Amino acid sequence: MITDVFHKRYPGIFDFYQGIPREIAVLLRQGAQIIFQDLKPYIRDTEQLCNTAYSKLVRELGHGIYDGRSAEDTCIGALCESYEIWNNAHGSSKQFFQYRFSLLELILAELEAEFLKPKSNSESKLFKKFQATDNVQSDSGNDAFRSAVQELNYRMREAGIPFHYHNGIFQHGTDQFTESQVHEPFWTLVQDKKWQNIEMDIKEAIDRRDHKGRDSALYALKALESTIKIISDENGWSRRTERGAANYIDNLVSSSNGRFIDVWESEQLKALFRDLRNPHGRGPGSALQPTLSDHQESWIIECSMIWIKSLISRA
Repeated sequence: MITDVFHKRYPGIFDFYQGIPREIAVLLRQGAQIIFQDLKPYIRDTEQLCNTAYSKLVRELGHGIYDGRSAEDTCIGALCESYEIWNNAHGSSKQFFQYRFSLLELILAELEAEFLKPKSNSESKLFKKFQATDNVQSDSGNDAFRSAVQELNYRMREAGIPFHYHNGIFQHGTDQFTESQVHEPFWTLVQDKKWQNIEMDIKEAIDRRDHKGRDSALYALKALESTIKIISDENGWSRRTERGAANYIDNLVSSSNGRFIDVWESEQLKALFRDLRNPHGRGPGSALQPTLSDHQESWIIECSMIWIKSLISRA
């Protein structure tokens, strides 16, 4: 199975020419402490967790990065190891950091899959707290993981690393206000399985934007349209005769449906699809290909996230 890992997603984001900066090395050790000290009391099988995450990294790299006595010792050792420029096994300082940052991401993703998205109480093999008779402890485990992520995101900002962790991956960061008021509450809201298509499309939009790919704005608007459709369907407002986003927006603004959104809101939503999605989502023929600037693409993604967050909060 192919795994999406940080060092492949952002191959050219870091360049260190004189070793690893101290604040970067400290961050990796802090990440190890957050996982193996703060979260370990909630983990039933740390060895299995580390073996799964490290095996995924090795498959993508084609080689290991640290030789420990156990999988847990290997992960801790890799994250806490000091870079030595004369050690050929360490490679370049850029590789050294990116591979370990990828490992940190993979461990967090495995933890999140269990802490916040368990398939059932009986299926959780890694964690002590997911037991049907112990909701208080289960909630405390979820809270502990969220608190750990908040601390790690703060420490990344402190170290000058322009990334934040959300929903299984490190994503290129935004300003602190947008991160706290838009991104963090958005990713929390879309963790429910019914919103998985929205989560997937926003991730794709961000990934395409960060890699200068095409159609990032279209994926963001696709996520917004899915949100509108789900809310319309779940409330029994859909008539199955809708031909596009505008018709579903009409379902939400209809007075007979309780005016889920106001008229002015419906007009703004329709404008997004009419003026942005439609011109950019169709072939231009012989006309000039429509384009968006980097700032415009980021605005559309963040605007879509804000709308999605607002609509889901009302649902």
